[in-house]
Amino acid sequence: MSARRWRLHLPAFTLRRRSLEVEPVVDTASERLQEFLVLLGSALLSIGTAATDIQRTLKRVAVALGSPRTAMFVFPTLILIRMPGDTETRFDVAESPGGEVRFDRAAQVYAVVDRAVAGQLDADEGIEQLGRIAAAPPRFRGWVRTLGHGLAATGLGLVLLGGDAVSLLYAFVLGALVGAVKLVVRPGTYAAVLFPVATAFVLALVVFGLAHTTVVSEPLQVLVPALVTLLPGAALTTGVQELAAGDVVAGASRLVSGIAQLVFLAFGILAALSMTGVPASTALASTATSLGAFQPWLGVLLFSLGIFLYHCGPPRSLAFLTVVLLAAYGGQLAGAVLTSSVYSGLLGATVLTLVAYLVQTLRGAPPAVVCFLPAFWLLVPGATGLIGITQTASGGTVQSASLPTIAGSIVSIALGVLIGTAVYRQVFTIVPDRWRLRPV
Repeated sequence: MSARRWRLHLPAFTLRRRSLEVEPVVDTASERLQEFLVLLGSALLSIGTAATDIQRTLKRVAVALGSPRTAMFVFPTLILIRMPGDTETRFDVAESPGGEVRFDRAAQVYAVVDRAVAGQLDADEGIEQLGRIAAAPPRFRGWVRTLGHGLAATGLGLVLLGGDAVSLLYAFVLGALVGAVKLVVRPGTYAAVLFPVATAFVLALVVFGLAHTTVVSEPLQVLVPALVTLLPGAALTTGVQELAAGDVVAGASRLVSGIAQLVFLAFGILAALSMTGVPASTALASTATSLGAFQPWLGVLLFSLGIFLYHCGPPRSLAFLTVVLLAAYGGQLAGAVLTSSVYSGLLGATVLTLVAYLVQTLRGAPPAVVCFLPAFWLLVPGATGLIGITQTASGGTVQSASLPTIAGSIVSIALGVLIGTAVYRQVFTIVPDRWRLRPV
């Protein structure tokens, strides 16, 4: 009797991968498509989007609206777009990146992007909507935004200082003062250019003057939280990210601009230090405070609320913004345990990028760019970068982070953003369409 053969038949399994590219939804491009793309790119630049992401976004919109052969070049302050068959290149200068970034405006701009890619609006409607977005008043009144700036400074002070009530009170008052003045200064004026160094100088005079008393034990850690929205953490990290992506001109110019802004802030602090006569060992001391388990997390919550109010977060976006900031801070702490403080930003930025891109698909959630800006202030290149470069420039005997350490932190966070983006793009290609993830 012959032996019976058993065969096991398994069902075929095929992993379907979606394309990151969009399909045209109209056959013929509108005559005003070029104008719409320029205005849309200018709006994206004004809300702090990286040049690499802007070029990718504009390309998807151009393909969806019937012009897949559109050529474009994106710089930090300039958009160059050429349409097939045109005899001239249209260009426009974007709104000054030094102006205030409003999160409600950013959410509306990305809503226009989503509708354009889906073919739900044409170029004429897009131009009209962008005009209304640019002219819309802020969502919150001035006093609410001023309060928010003070809360953001208090939250960052709580993360850096712990539960010192007097220091937190000073951080709130100085932060609210800076927020009120920022709302008065018009972007693009000489006052706006001089505002960071002048603000750092005046506040440093006040804080270092108090250093002669026992009220403020570590003046620099009281001063830095008030300057939180003047810190160029996002510009530095985005510049390195653009360099890594091949956008040499955009990345180099943004990186130089961020470094110059950081140096200007440090110059204002050091000028005040020389005038007050406070020893550098006292004024620029920065010691690690023993924090309770809950205090830095409470600081992140206050920081999130303050940023939401000051930058006019969209409705129902506070919870999502808080989740992203908690994830970024938690990732940085985990990275510090696994590696060192220099490279902790790598894991923090990776977690931040993944969570921000995933969260933005939920109803009421803000676009990822809204979550990136405050997270970069919270991570290493923000407050601690200013502390380190100020201590280094003082030439004193203060134990401080060296410039290579600060540069390493910036590069690690930029790499974390690139890693997080690469992982998200792979996730996008394999998840079902019903998840409605936004391509990046």
